[in-house]
Amino acid sequence: MTQTTFHSGHHRRLDVLAGAWETTLIALQPDGSTGGVSFASDVYTWMPNGHFLVHEVDAMMDGQRVRSTEIIGVDVESGGFFSRSYDADGGTSDFTSRLDGGRYTIQGQSQRFDGVISGDRQLLTGEWEHRVGDDWIPFVRIVLEKAE
Repeated sequence: MTQTTFHSGHHRRLDVLAGAWETTLIALQPDGSTGGVSFASDVYTWMPNGHFLVHEVDAMMDGQRVRSTEIIGVDVESGGFFSRSYDADGGTSDFTSRLDGGRYTIQGQSQRFDGVISGDRQLLTGEWEHRVGDDWIPFVRIVLEKAE
């Protein structure tokens, strides 16, 4: 769904994600070396009335299909965003995120992301980390290229 009007400037900032993306995932080993490469599609669409952005993920990782749906909302007071992700196995994860210029950060209890959106809004690159004890360990590098 194409969103043409926005409830706030915060909603408008989130629109940078709207559309279909072709995604490359590069596994990262704890020592920083790279592992296998996987591919996914990420599609972000506005829900009717434009209050929430829906993020659908469909990936093949290590020969296994991985699917999830995330609902992203706007926290106007903080200037950030909140989301809940639902996986195909019935699990959920809650996140907060920020878009500051081209920098996109996501923070969850056991995972976090730090990435950059290109000036032409056609490329999103970054790394996911997961918590192991008190340490954050990189586990995947992603490259999303706008498909449409």
